[in-house]
Amino acid sequence: MVQLQTVTVFTGSTEGFRAPPKHAYAIDNDTLKQQPATNFPQLLAQHLPGVALTHEQGNPLQPTLHFNGFAASPLLGTPQGLSVFQDGVRVNEPFGDVVNWDLIPTNAIRSIHLVPITDPVFGLNTLGGAVLLHTEDGLSAPGGDVGMEFGSFGKTSEQARYGTHAGDWSYFFAVQNQHENGFAPYTASSDRSLFGKVTRRANGNDLDFSYTFAKSHLAGSQTLPKQWMNTPTAVYTAPDNIDNQLNFFNLGDTQSLSPHWQLAAQLYLRNSDQSGFNSNVNGNYDGNTTTLGNSVADNVLNGLQQQSRGLSLALHNDNPLFGLGNHASLGMSVDHQSVDFTQIQQAATFTPQRYTVGVGPFDQGPVSLGVRNRYSGVYFTDRLAATPWLDLSAGGRYERANVDMTDRLGGALGGNHSYSRFNPSVGLDLHPSPKASYYLRYAEGMRVPMAVELTCASPDAPCTLPNVLVADPDLHLVIARTAQAGAVWKLGWIRVHAEYTHTQLNNAIQFISLANMTQGYFINIPQELFRTATLDLTSGSERWLWSASISHTVATYESGFQEPSASNSSADANGNIQVQPGNRLPNIPTWSVKLLAQYQPSERLQLHGAVVAYGARYAQGDENNQDNNGRVPGYAVVNLGAQYKLDQHWRLNLSIHNLFNRVYADFGQLGVNEFTGANRSFSSDPATWQNTQFVAPGAPRGIWLGASYAWN
Repeated sequence: MVQLQTVTVFTGSTEGFRAPPKHAYAIDNDTLKQQPATNFPQLLAQHLPGVALTHEQGNPLQPTLHFNGFAASPLLGTPQGLSVFQDGVRVNEPFGDVVNWDLIPTNAIRSIHLVPITDPVFGLNTLGGAVLLHTEDGLSAPGGDVGMEFGSFGKTSEQARYGTHAGDWSYFFAVQNQHENGFAPYTASSDRSLFGKVTRRANGNDLDFSYTFAKSHLAGSQTLPKQWMNTPTAVYTAPDNIDNQLNFFNLGDTQSLSPHWQLAAQLYLRNSDQSGFNSNVNGNYDGNTTTLGNSVADNVLNGLQQQSRGLSLALHNDNPLFGLGNHASLGMSVDHQSVDFTQIQQAATFTPQRYTVGVGPFDQGPVSLGVRNRYSGVYFTDRLAATPWLDLSAGGRYERANVDMTDRLGGALGGNHSYSRFNPSVGLDLHPSPKASYYLRYAEGMRVPMAVELTCASPDAPCTLPNVLVADPDLHLVIARTAQAGAVWKLGWIRVHAEYTHTQLNNAIQFISLANMTQGYFINIPQELFRTATLDLTSGSERWLWSASISHTVATYESGFQEPSASNSSADANGNIQVQPGNRLPNIPTWSVKLLAQYQPSERLQLHGAVVAYGARYAQGDENNQDNNGRVPGYAVVNLGAQYKLDQHWRLNLSIHNLFNRVYADFGQLGVNEFTGANRSFSSDPATWQNTQFVAPGAPRGIWLGASYAWN
């Protein structure tokens, strides 16, 4: 019998009772420490079944994470379907429900769990699942370590952590700083974070207080016409920059009231500021003499200030019910969010290198929008051990949401939208033997249209992303209904986890992108269907650990609709395409395959490698699956790493990404290439512009070296 690596679930006061379910996918602390050159989202994509990344902005710190067809993205316009929690607080931002991965203190994360189902316990806007991040404290990470890393693309990073405890109190601090020039011009980025946590464990009371500070400067290179993939380090237009800053306070307290009763409370305050500068081709340029009102390009400045604050209470009881094991929780939460969004444009022109230069003042298309979101919910869960081999579970959440928008310039953006619904969940777990278990689940979830979607929902007045907002049509509540079946077997030395998930979305929100790719609008799709089958194998011995997973996702439209997509070769004379039931959703790979191995030939040396492969996908704008550019091809990359311990304190790391320097793209979008002049310069004659598929090039081969020193 081989002892497989175990995952310990820490449920401290800041998590309350939002513990991951039994069969959630997990990344433990040892894995998090093995690959310092791999950024946080890449780690999830490499180790978790069914997870894929797309890099629409050409920046490794701004990927969109996809799981079973649902997304968590930092980009406005992406239909969001995953929630991300840090120590029990949902960190999706208020304006567009986006996730800023660069604001997560990666070297303070202790473990990661991926919940593969919509679950009302995790609240609003959790359609396809939730990513749960748990941070270290002075008890889980005593001692300290410092390290640095450098390598390809001008990347340098430094980090330090220290944890200690005295009596009932413990303390943990982590700082991190990284910079890289990027593999393409105009894509230099930097990111720094500070995390601190104070905890107290005494007399049945667990108290946690943490603070997160993060600041980043991110630059992207945008997608490229696929004909330019012979030079994947090219830039379409520049500059495109985003600056983020975060201050996040989190206070949690869990008190044992009696041997069977516990009460948890959590209070948080999260302030997030963002400013951006974007260069865009002017989609309204008519080919005539350029003026301030008829320029070939636009520069856009935007500012976004977001504040979230909330309180949650939960009561838990594990007293037997009729002599049967029973765990029940009752909870409530209240969240208030405020958003201030401003934006302004200037006319611009292009240099021969496709860099924009302003030719007028920043006085075009001004936007000043205030948003107030108010969310409140009440939930319950119960898990009953009906027999020694059968557990039954049930739960539900009633949610109320209000989105109140004020147009400070007196335009049409103002409006008030309210939503409410009860979302149930039921399940059963059968475990007839220590080597086999089976589970069935059904759950419903809801997503509220965000302010950025409500103010950009008119096909007669498309908006620009980052958003020049234009109107306030209503959008409907998104409802997810998910059924899931799974089984776990222990077959000798191998652990087998098989799972099938079936999710129907009603009133799914989608961004319809116009030909110039910078404009579009949001609509409700009456029905979409997501079906994913996953097989995950893990095994190991004294020196070897390995895993293999294969995931097959079919995401389809189940309602027909018409949309504008003039760059689609199958569009009619008016530039429209007809999407039929059964057509595949764009940018969701049909297959993902992951092979991972870890070998430890000695106590000092550890080697690890991974093969990550994805199937083909349709491009955005090809929702009818008929464009003659075809699908974005699938690809596979090989990543390697090594870790060598010089002694009990010093450790060296080597990481290699994309070993064979594979040229590939992980995202596609149909659009118009206006840079058809000499040396890919801007052409002032619209007759020479070309409809084509735009793709996001993957990073070329990269090599990083690191060293760290640890002590207890």
